[in-house]
Amino acid sequence: MRNSWRGGTRPWVAAALAVAMVVGPMAAVGRGEVTSEQVQQAIRDGVRFLKGEQRPDGSWPEYNPRYATGTTSLATLALLTAGVPKNDPSIVAALRHLEQFSARQLGQVYTVALQTMVYAAADPDRYRIRLKENVEWLEAAQIGPRDGVDGVGGWTYTVQKGQSADNSNTQYALLGLNAAAEVGVPVDPDVWELARHYWEQSQRLNGGWGYTMAPNNQTTGSMTTAGISSLVITGLRRIQSRELLVGDEIRNCGEGGINPNIQRALDWMGANFRVDTNLGRGITWKYYYLYGLERAGRLSGQRYFGSHDWYVEGAEELVHLQDRLLGSWPRNAGEDSPVLTTSFALLFLAKGRAPVLINKLRHGVGDNWDIHREGVRNLVDAVSADWKTLLTWQVVNPDVASVEAMLQAPICFLNYHEPIGLGEDGKRNLRSYVEQGGFLFAEACCGSREHDRGFRALVAEIFPPDQGYELKPLSEDHPVYRSRHRLSPESAPLFGIDLGCRTVLIYSPNDLSGYWNFMPSQPDNAAVLRATRIGENVVDYATGREPPPDKLVPREVVDFQLELPRRGALQIAKLRHAGGWNVAPLAIPNLTTVLRQRIGYDVVINHRELLPTDPNLINFPLIYIHGNAAFSLSDADMEALRSHLDPGGGTFFADAACGSPAFDTAFRRFIAELLPDHELEVIPPDDELYTARVGFDLSDVQYTKAAGGDTARPRLEGVKIDGHWAVIYSPYDIGCALERQQGLDCKGYTHESAMRIAANVVIYATLP
Repeated sequence: MRNSWRGGTRPWVAAALAVAMVVGPMAAVGRGEVTSEQVQQAIRDGVRFLKGEQRPDGSWPEYNPRYATGTTSLATLALLTAGVPKNDPSIVAALRHLEQFSARQLGQVYTVALQTMVYAAADPDRYRIRLKENVEWLEAAQIGPRDGVDGVGGWTYTVQKGQSADNSNTQYALLGLNAAAEVGVPVDPDVWELARHYWEQSQRLNGGWGYTMAPNNQTTGSMTTAGISSLVITGLRRIQSRELLVGDEIRNCGEGGINPNIQRALDWMGANFRVDTNLGRGITWKYYYLYGLERAGRLSGQRYFGSHDWYVEGAEELVHLQDRLLGSWPRNAGEDSPVLTTSFALLFLAKGRAPVLINKLRHGVGDNWDIHREGVRNLVDAVSADWKTLLTWQVVNPDVASVEAMLQAPICFLNYHEPIGLGEDGKRNLRSYVEQGGFLFAEACCGSREHDRGFRALVAEIFPPDQGYELKPLSEDHPVYRSRHRLSPESAPLFGIDLGCRTVLIYSPNDLSGYWNFMPSQPDNAAVLRATRIGENVVDYATGREPPPDKLVPREVVDFQLELPRRGALQIAKLRHAGGWNVAPLAIPNLTTVLRQRIGYDVVINHRELLPTDPNLINFPLIYIHGNAAFSLSDADMEALRSHLDPGGGTFFADAACGSPAFDTAFRRFIAELLPDHELEVIPPDDELYTARVGFDLSDVQYTKAAGGDTARPRLEGVKIDGHWAVIYSPYDIGCALERQQGLDCKGYTHESAMRIAANVVIYATLP
């Protein structure tokens, strides 16, 4: 006779039965603004429209006859950026058409630059010679000191240089050159130097730019975004500081900082931000402006211009304006072609939503947090190239940003050259960010002892030693030393703090970002290579080489509150033992919070921690057992637990933290001794535990890369007593995943999959 835990009419049982009938895959919590799904649909519809407008010869109708192939290149670039593969018939046909035209035949800066961007995006190895020819043509078209034309360092329409430079042609020339440089085609360093000087000289006193240097050209949004991205692009080739790399030594370390021209432009954008018009020009060239806005925001690392989330607001505007039936965006003043407007819209939506890999933490006053300005950008670019996935970075101030906003990136990077300027809110947010699954990567800027002491003091505040936290050297067998490159503590001394299942903070007492600053200019320098490899290893360890979701996917923050048990509500117990029983202290609160908030399950948020012989054990139908080390129990412990299962009718739910072999061996021995007349067997794939009849369909759960990366049913084992699974065990991790605390070597399930598995176990354990 089973216990009334499974035979009564408790409210949480009724809720479970109702949920089992209606719930599908776990949906994200709703939000009022544009969603990732809406943007994805808009991109699909836009791609459909562009493919439908392509002509049999692979081209698209040209917006302006003098820009031969201009619209074709722009549409091809938009399709590639939107994820259309290079072997898709539409791309193959477009490339075949573009290949007919050399740079000399095209003769226009716009068209040569756009063709260069397409070749670099499609197949840089195949088009290496064509890219080199285009770069040489663009270099020759730059206005030089001896050309006798206004705008030295800029570009006009053609190589003839018959008129002064304009900021639109100059922007696109730099975009083409930058695309080529990113795939390894060399560009004359003097080109970057002259272009940087041009943009600095043409900037207005208000911080913005007009179409040309002429004072009667008013400041516009499209030209100001062009100026921001162009200063960033040319700055990557000309570091704005007194720092010099000589051998493995950074001389004048720390004497860098924010470029005042870029900051003035960012201030202008923040004060004048709009997405419904091209600032200064009304609706004229609005879509061209939005594409420029995407580049300016992404390349400068800004999530916000002023108080405006530029991608969210721009995406909302574009999703609203799209013709849902045709998939196109409407003609616009200056852009009298839906192919043109649709291409610009797709470039904004597809590229601007790229996942954010690293938050660079802004703190205090001044620029002490940003001495090595280009370091994080260069590291993210290196990881993007390694993963073959477009990734971005952004600046976040933890004193004012929400934890949800910070969780947009899986890593926060912290350095400083003066005392750390984090306030109490920032410290609390960093702690919460880490507890919610985030990772903190830090360094002592310039390897200064003063900075080392300052960081250690900060860590002691955020993770107090009296709470069991310790910043300690990482041992040679720590997975960070083999996550990407083979490193050692001697060549890469790193310190860390463990929280539950993984190391959540890694700190380098030696400078790293200063060397990352020199990645474009001195990529073969031994010190730069070492710092780059350390950075890549830390990133790979922190993320498991899994790109984060795109910008619009909501990040869930679980803010559970301890509460007294309520009559009739389910409360889960957690078993105390000597095998690392609490390596995931927030696993159950995270699970129960989601069960209550998403599906209305009547459950107590906080769990109860009990020893096996605790007399209160009888009040808990479900007991969770988790750990990462071997353990053993006394005869009295075993007898108490045995009676809890049979005849008590309780259920044990267990998993090995990150697939721990030591815990797995101990748990199997424990069950064999606990229930000698029963065997731990594989739960068959057709069992109701895996189905929507219980809660969620578990046929497509996602394993972590360390566990093989497959999409399949979970591997669960169990012991049946009286026809019911009284023990449900996962040799792969679930608990750490419930906390999002998963490292590169953690064998288990992704967070969402672990949540679905655990939810089914909870519901199953309480069904009659």
